[in-house]
This record gives sequence, C-alpha cells and structure tokens, in this order.
Amino acid sequence: MTSGKAGRTSAWIKTVAMAGTGLLTSCGSSIAPLRPAWQQDSNLFQQGFPAREAQTTTTPHMVARVVYGTPEQVAAMIERQGDVPDRQGGLARMGDGTLDLAVQDVATGKWIESYLCGGILFVTGLPNQAYRVVLKNRSPMALELNVGVDGKNMETGGTASLGRGTLRVEPKGSLTLDHGARGPFLFKPVRSDAVLFDSSPQGRVGLIQLAVFLAADAPSVGPERLRASQIAPLGLFPIGRPEQYR
Repeated sequence: MTSGKAGRTSAWIKTVAMAGTGLLTSCGSSIAPLRPAWQQDSNLFQQGFPAREAQTTTTPHMVARVVYGTPEQVAAMIERQGDVPDRQGGLARMGDGTLDLAVQDVATGKWIESYLCGGILFVTGLPNQAYRVVLKNRSPMALELNVGVDGKNMETGGTASLGRGTLRVEPKGSLTLDHGARGPFLFKPVRSDAVLFDSSPQGRVGLIQLAVFLAADAPSVGPERLRASQIAPLGLFPIGRPEQYR
C-alpha cells in the first residue's frame, strides 16, 4: 500500500470515528444476554445436576473474534467489509453481551486502537508488539473459554479449535491473558486481509477467537410446582399438563 493510500485510509478512519453515535451501526446485537442454565433448558434435573445441554454442549454459546493488523491493513479490511466502524475506548461488548473484551499494549498499559464493526473487533497492532487481552464476564454465570491465537490453542500450543476449553471466568469476573503455551502474545505480520473472512475453527495468523461456553458447574434449578394461589381459576390450565413455572 502506498503512503498516499495509507494517508487516505487513516483519514477515513478518523472521520468515521469522529462521527460517534450519530452513525447507525450494525455492530450491536439485540439478542438477550446469557441466562442461567435453568432458564435455558426446560429439561434440567430437579436436583440441579450439571448434566444438560446448556452446561455440556460442545457448541459455543458465542464466539468472539478479534482481527488485528497494521493501521493501514485494518483500514483496508474495514473498508472492504463495507460496514460502519465504532471506535472503542476500552472494553468492547461482544456478541450478545455475555462478554466484554479489549486489547492493551503491555509496555504502556494503554488500550490499543480498536474498532468494533460487524461483530468483529479490529485491533491496530504492529509486528512484535507485546499485547494482552482483557476479558470481563457480564453474566451471573461462570464461563469456560477456549482461546485460539494465530491458529494455535493458547493453553496447549496445538491447533486451535472451537471446542469446550478449561479456561474459566467467574460470574461478573475479569481475566487478563498475556501469554500462552508458546510464550508472550506478540502481534505477527499479517500477510493478507483474507483473515477477515476466515471463520474456520483453527483460524490463522491475525485472528484471535474466543469460544465461550456456560461452565459445567453453573447452577441448575429444577421446575417449581405451582402453589394453590397460583393456579388459574375456571380450569384455564389443561388437565394433565405439568403444573410448573420456570
């Protein structure tokens, strides 16, 4: 990319960022936040055993995606995506709001320039710059995460996946990640903006993926039978149907 093009794309990002909340954006989500297991699964054991779909599924509740590159690369990818970027000054609300995350520069402790756009957090990072990922669990339930960085599993160093992981975030708790099995987190040179369109479980260089699951030991409460004062008059409830509230 030529310096003239870089200047135009950087100016474009600044212009969009200055527009602030006056611009419509599709980056948000109207989906309700993660609910307790007993609100998600109508077939939980009455004793509350963590043995139903919400706690044991191998399908993530949500996947938070972070794409990084140089400022020029990020500007080009956002432009190619054709959506409205929302500049972030700290933690960004991801997906349905279950999780917030942001990326910090290790040397300065400052938030790295980031844009939330189309559900993806774009981060402007230079090659070999050390960074950390800061997470906040906004739900009242413990979460389990599987984190893939540049195509590698953060904890094992093997090939990344979107299966259930062992990294835990307590209810309303926070977690900071700055290194994995292969050492400190360092931005790598991103060779192509194809990373923008990579939705594979393993990912690639330039992509950080966090698969979010409800923890296996999250509270589960069985059905509550109706009290006499809660039974509708005139037999409005069909006879023989379970009398219970969730």
